[in-house]
Amino acid sequence: MKKIINILMIAVLLGMFYSCKPTEKGYKQAYDAAKSKREQVDPDEDLLTGGHKLLSQESTNWRVIAGDSLQVQHMFLKPTEGAIWPQSGPYRLAVAMLKMTTNANSMLSDLKEKGSLKPVIATDGKNSYYIIAGSATYLDSLGNVLTTFKKENPGFQYIGMEKESPLIIVGR
Repeated sequence: MKKIINILMIAVLLGMFYSCKPTEKGYKQAYDAAKSKREQVDPDEDLLTGGHKLLSQESTNWRVIAGDSLQVQHMFLKPTEGAIWPQSGPYRLAVAMLKMTTNANSMLSDLKEKGSLKPVIATDGKNSYYIIAGSATYLDSLGNVLTTFKKENPGFQYIGMEKESPLIIVGR
């Protein structure tokens, strides 16, 4: 009797072990379900990778303003002591990024002598000084600032700027 019970126990255990084992059919069903779910996801909407959206505040984007492709970056800048923003608005046109205040002050004085814009120096608090040529309430309005800057400063070298072009900074 004891042998029969042991044999039945072993058979039950083997049956349980075999039934818990995943099958190829189970793997295929899980793969097909994951694949159909992945195909239903719109990467522009669900993953926020579209040309009009940013993944984070440090992310970048590109916009065409006044015929130029300009990089857009979100960052918090504040004017250096005693300076105020040239115009109100969250969009700022940065034309240079320098590491030394003396170089930034020198470039600022040269730009002020040349034109009608009222540039300022702004800092990100990390020892980077940006020359801000102007600000605007709307991104399209910043095109006027860029056009005026280019007309008054032909051949200007955008020091410290990626792709040797101005940078649009969106700030608070």
